[in-house]
Amino acid sequence: MSETLILILGHEPEAPVRWAFVKDAEIATTGAGGSAADLHAITERAAAARMCIAVLPGEQVAMRAIPSPPKNAAKFRAAAAYLLEDELAENLDTLHIATAYRDGAGQALAVKKSIVDNWQDAFAEAGLTPDILTADFSLLPVSPDTAFFVFESLRIVGVGGGEGFAAERPLADALAKSISTNDQITRIVAYSDGGDEALDFAGKEAEWRRADGPVSLFAILEKITEQDRIPNFLHGAYRRKMNWRGAVGAWRRTGAFAAACLVALVAVTIADGVRSTRLAAAFEDKAAEVHLAAFPDASGVEPVAHARQILSTQAEGPAFLQLSAEFARSLENAGDIQVDRLRYNAARNEFSANLRFGDINDLEAFKKALAARGVIATESGDVRRSGGHYIGELQVTAS
Repeated sequence: MSETLILILGHEPEAPVRWAFVKDAEIATTGAGGSAADLHAITERAAAARMCIAVLPGEQVAMRAIPSPPKNAAKFRAAAAYLLEDELAENLDTLHIATAYRDGAGQALAVKKSIVDNWQDAFAEAGLTPDILTADFSLLPVSPDTAFFVFESLRIVGVGGGEGFAAERPLADALAKSISTNDQITRIVAYSDGGDEALDFAGKEAEWRRADGPVSLFAILEKITEQDRIPNFLHGAYRRKMNWRGAVGAWRRTGAFAAACLVALVAVTIADGVRSTRLAAAFEDKAAEVHLAAFPDASGVEPVAHARQILSTQAEGPAFLQLSAEFARSLENAGDIQVDRLRYNAARNEFSANLRFGDINDLEAFKKALAARGVIATESGDVRRSGGHYIGELQVTAS
């Protein structure tokens, strides 16, 4: 289905929520609920929609225009985070940042992580998986010379001159007028269902557009085709994840059949596991019997541990197997390190390892992990850059 689902959220999941299914830039169906729990009513249809856009009240989101943002998205978010942290006097650990490149400039939005966490939980409970979570004012068109305003009965949503806001009236009227005083703003576009035409936009003439029904939805429609340019809070730890409850809701019969098959498969697997456990126990008993016959003095010793002890016995320290084990265990906690080549010198009981890693700190972490296990790691030559990775060599030996 080619529908897009738009959710107009309240200030919290327990507040009223509105929704609309939009197809071909036309509203197909609208609805409302007393809280996010009522979104259960649209779960099946939402699962079939091509996209779901969840819209936070702009009063909960701060915006900052960045005229010349870094081209790298990660660096852009980092720079925006520090700028917004200073402006909002808020600890960066409590904020979540979203950025977008719009008309050659940058737009950065900040929201408290607790707000996103609460909505993520509410969406999961309702069986929904939004693709985009953003602020209402960020859905309005962005133009260097035009200001856009959406008038609702008690509040205004607006954007212009690189600023965006949503606020209750009469404060919102003052903010709209302030944006209009920007010398770069030469055109005013305002959506209203009537009764707001008397508002003074710093003496500038406004183009009033009639909006019937849920006013915010009409403003949103102008940006439906430009989702890639909308700041989206669903990234990083909040990136979109598959919600299986919603998927099963859309394919109830198929899902029920699959679930029945899965139950049968689990039952067969459990039965097979029981048989395998019994066979394994029988083999362990036989191994213990053979081990005792070969090593009468090792009665009560676990055979595998005894074998490792014998293989690793060496006057000057661990042999190949023990050194290999320490190397492997250290590698597990050393970040993103890949081993390109591994050579062993039996005379020196030493590994020569050619490594590839993305962060120089990963190499240091690996060396520390080896040292903690009593293994000495010495760099052979200089670490060099190759494409998107670093390449280095270590000599690894027992201490």
